Amino acid sequence: MKKLIAYALLLSVFILNGGAGCGGKKTDDPQPAQVKLLVGGLWDVTRTYTVTPSDKITLTIKKGALGLKFYSDGKIESCSSGTCGQLGRWSFQLISNSAGTGTLTVYVESTDIQAVYGKKLEGALDISTDNLIRWIIKGNPVIGETDASEIQWTMERTP
Repeated sequence: MKKLIAYALLLSVFILNGGAGCGGKKTDDPQPAQVKLLVGGLWDVTRTYTVTPSDKITLTIKKGALGLKFYSDGKIESCSSGTCGQLGRWSFQLISNSAGTGTLTVYVESTDIQAVYGKKLEGALDISTDNLIRWIIKGNPVIGETDASEIQWTMERTP
């Protein structure tokens, strides 16, 4: 139960501190592919699944509590209960258009979040429908300074 609370707290800190970083557009920042599907609306994180050496934790999150907003200029914001702040930059590389899969990379600008998850979160993005995606981040061997080897976020879009 303690680990469940710890991971819920880490996830909350990750999203809430998204606005803590500041930064402008840098010329060496990666530019996202123009992916219409991700841009527009709020992607609510509805479920998380975390794999650690000692446990597998699934959390169902209340709609509107946590979310991400992707912008066509490469910015990404994290949102918590209606308040959004700059998280960093994002890019997406489409692997299979017919299967709706690719690699989503988030370049984290907040030093608080970088201390836990590192400067970059990268993983497979599975596009189930226009309004349902699943992002799977795998560590090598762990993600940042966590003991998690895998984190999955299931997100639904509110247009």
